Amino acid sequence: MSNKFSRNGFTLIELLITLTLVGIIAGIAVPSFRNIIVSNSVSFSRDEFFTVLNYARSEAIKSGTSVTICKSANATSCDDSLSWNDGWLVFVDRNQDGNLDTDDRVVRSVAGLEGAVSMSHGGSDDRITYNSRGMLLRGDGLITFAHSSDSKYDRTVDLGVTGRAMKGS
Repeated sequence: MSNKFSRNGFTLIELLITLTLVGIIAGIAVPSFRNIIVSNSVSFSRDEFFTVLNYARSEAIKSGTSVTICKSANATSCDDSLSWNDGWLVFVDRNQDGNLDTDDRVVRSVAGLEGAVSMSHGGSDDRITYNSRGMLLRGDGLITFAHSSDSKYDRTVDLGVTGRAMKGS
């Protein structure tokens, strides 16, 4: 025997209340989620360059010769007219001149930064060079990674003359 007053489903009022609550929660969560995405993209770019710095320093010590990081968009040559956003090239710099010569060996190349993240190097050099002991020959200074939307997302790497890179906020 079935009850003719049994209920299957939602009423229109219950559905509207549920949709309103979902809308309110989504309105609160979406901006916070965007902040997380922007912050992570800046941190990822900073961490990627930090890894390149540590790799170059390690390679200089391991190979017993200088290693240079330069700006490069094509992964085959250095170009001082580019910005650090365009990409980097790491090479064993046998004569310590900071230029990629025919007898130098490219050990890593990294594509440029994507999106609204930018990188600026506070030092005056267009290259960063480590000597065989891991000390900097050129390129010390503060390196800043920023997002175009707000400076609160800025992240830094401090590159001291000793060659050791330190992550900042």
